[in-house]
Amino acid sequence: MSKKKFSKLKFNFGFLLEADLGTSREYELNYPSVHLEDDVILTPLTGKFSAIRNSRGIYITGRLHSQIEGECARCLEATQLPITIPLDDLFYYPPHTAPPGEFAVGEDCFVDLGPLVRQVSLLETPMQPFCKSDCKGLCVECGQNLNEGSCECVEDDVDPRMAVLKSLLDS
Repeated sequence: MSKKKFSKLKFNFGFLLEADLGTSREYELNYPSVHLEDDVILTPLTGKFSAIRNSRGIYITGRLHSQIEGECARCLEATQLPITIPLDDLFYYPPHTAPPGEFAVGEDCFVDLGPLVRQVSLLETPMQPFCKSDCKGLCVECGQNLNEGSCECVEDDVDPRMAVLKSLLDS
């Protein structure tokens, strides 16, 4: 029997489902770290969101802030990337009314925001992140990280196909 991991982003909205339409509740998050699968770790996760009861379920809206680990596109070093996670989604209730691929409130009246936050955080991660705006990258010849110091490679601006012509100019 496997142990199911506890989710910090699981909320009981049973009271909202019993409330009048338009009833809302605001939540504030301030977690030092949240693990959303093996590929997404948000450190820290802060922000606010509102849960609003409507005729089709619970509407979640808000904005979360975090950092996600990435790899610099120039120097390949690990770096923390700041991201903003906009929340704007409907969790259908009862669950059988949810269209395929949409989120639903569980039969137990709990909503796990983890899958939504994971999806949005991956979408908000830059495709080509940089550790800093003036990252120098790697030497194309030896692979030295140029942010840590220069390499011993000799720059040769001559195309090898034109080396014969260069020798004529030198003589």
